Formats: sequence, structure tokens, C-alpha cells
Amino acid sequence: MNAENILTIGIDYRIVHGGVAAVENVYSTFYKPFNHVTTVVDGGQVNKLFILCRAFFQFLGWMLFRPQIEIVHVHGASNASFWRKRIFIYIAKLFGKKVVFHSHGAEFQMFTIKYKKAVIKTLNKCDCIIALSKSWKLWFENTIHHKNVVVVKNVIAPPHINKEKNDKFVILFFGRLGKRKGIYDILDVLSEHREEFLNKLEFLFGGDGDVEQVQAIIREQNLNNIAKYQGWVSGIKKERLLNQADAYILPSYNEGLPISVLEAMSYSLPIISTTVGGIPEILKNNENGFIMEPGDKIAIYHAISKLMANEAMTKRMGENSLNKVQEHLPDYVARQLQTLYDSLV
Repeated sequence: MNAENILTIGIDYRIVHGGVAAVENVYSTFYKPFNHVTTVVDGGQVNKLFILCRAFFQFLGWMLFRPQIEIVHVHGASNASFWRKRIFIYIAKLFGKKVVFHSHGAEFQMFTIKYKKAVIKTLNKCDCIIALSKSWKLWFENTIHHKNVVVVKNVIAPPHINKEKNDKFVILFFGRLGKRKGIYDILDVLSEHREEFLNKLEFLFGGDGDVEQVQAIIREQNLNNIAKYQGWVSGIKKERLLNQADAYILPSYNEGLPISVLEAMSYSLPIISTTVGGIPEILKNNENGFIMEPGDKIAIYHAISKLMANEAMTKRMGENSLNKVQEHLPDYVARQLQTLYDSLV
């Protein structure tokens, strides 16, 4: 399958803001030209509506005047993303195209419970569903009853290693600040054990979301010397923080397969995370980090304490992380994607 035969529908991948954009950004390096229609960008509702209308007419142009397009690869999630992408899925099928729905949403299961009839009808128009892990594949097969669900590894860019030595033990967190990603559980642990962690631990975190609420808790609990907000993190700044960190934490309540965890693994970091989504497939307890049930703050504390106290274990777990993440690097995923495309035409 050649690049000119594939059209991708998704987010503005040129500005990497979140996991989906990061995946599309790496995919753009696989194929030249990378045919792409952007259906959403960051900004206000008026701007988003304009972008969607523009995408509709761009997509019609591709369908009408580019007969060489054989496959439409749709990157989608739940909520507004699903309803937007549904339009393009239906149009693509009207033009006789093969459609791949690439599911990224951590909350897609809950969304499906609410809109099950629409989800099943739409996804069964697709020729293939890409799931991010084996557990998500089983869910799509059992819930959507689709006959062609394949796992394509979530891809990450190759790391740029330039490790830094720290006086303190540095734990890193990237993601939307809020209950779903577990940031409040982390702050509770830091607050309860503040005296133990003071001058020994540094928690660096970046993202958007509940920024003001999180910073207010840090002030109220006198955590300013431990927890330090880094703003939205991407590019060179992200690479610097990953090189600076000793461990990565993401105690989420639901997930797909987090890009941030995979990126941290590629920088040889042990992971502290939870038994949700595809995480158990890449994180093994006491092997490349620690895994626990969502909300288990005692387990979060013990995981942090063990890593802080044992440099050799931290290094060993980090090396195991690096070994486990090799199948998520571009060369491997590009071959997976090519095999999938070839199977459809």
C-alpha cells in the first residue's frame, strides 16, 4: 500500500498536544505524502465549528477528485470526537472506501453504554477497528461484535537520551490534571508523608485541566518544595524532564494505553500506575515498576518509598521498561500498519 492511497482523518498533529496528536505526528513520518484532514483544533467553539466545516468540504474534495484514495484511516475517541468522525465514516463508505477506525479514547466504554446503538451501527460500517491493547480488542469484539479488530501498538517517537543527575529523587507526571489521571491521589500521598519526602523527593508534573485547583492544594498543604508545576509540556522541555526523572507515575482511574507511560519507559524509567485499560500489558509488578488498583494511596506510597530507597532496583526496573517498549517504536509499528493496510485491499 502506497502513501497516495491512504487518507488520515484526525487532530492537528503538527502541534503535539496530547496522545492522539503524538501518534499522528509519528505516523506522518511513515508516509510521504501524509494525506490528512484535520477535523478539530484547540480553541473556542466558533473556531472548532469552522475547522469542522472546512474539513467536511476538504474531505468531499478528496472523495470526488482523488480516486486513488483506497483507505480512510480515522483516529477517533468518545464524546464529540465520535460524533465528528461518524460523519466522515459514513461519507467514506458511500464512496466505497475501506475505513479503519483507530480508537484512542480511555472513556469509550462508558460512552458506548450511553450510546450503544449509534456506536455499534457506526463501527460496524468500518472495515477494521484498531485497538490499543489485547484487553481493548476483546472488549470491541464482545461489545461491538466486529469481526476485524486488530491491535496496533501505540507508537512513540525514539527517545533522545541525555540523562541528568539529581540531588533529589525525581518523579514525573504528564497528563490532564483531574481525578481521572489520579493527580489528587498523588497529592494526598505527598501531603500525608510530607516530612518524610521533604528535601528528598521532587514531584514534577505537567498538563492542563484543573491547574488552579491543584496549585491551591499545593499551597494549602505546604507542598511547594516538593510538587512543582511545569505547565503544558512538549518537545525539548518534555525530553529534558524525562532525562531528569528517576521514575514516572500515572495512577489513573481509566485509560486506553497512555502514550506518556510508553514515552517514560523509552527513557528507562520505572513506572507506578494502575490496573486499567492496556496498562497491565506493559507494566508488570516488581518487574518494570509497580501496579495497583486505582485509588490505592497506600500502594502508591509504598511504591515511591521502595524506589527511593533502592537505586539498584530503580535502575533494573528502568532497564526492563526500555526492553518492554521496543515494540512501540516507529520501525515495528510502521510494519504493523503496512500489514494491516495490505490486508484490506
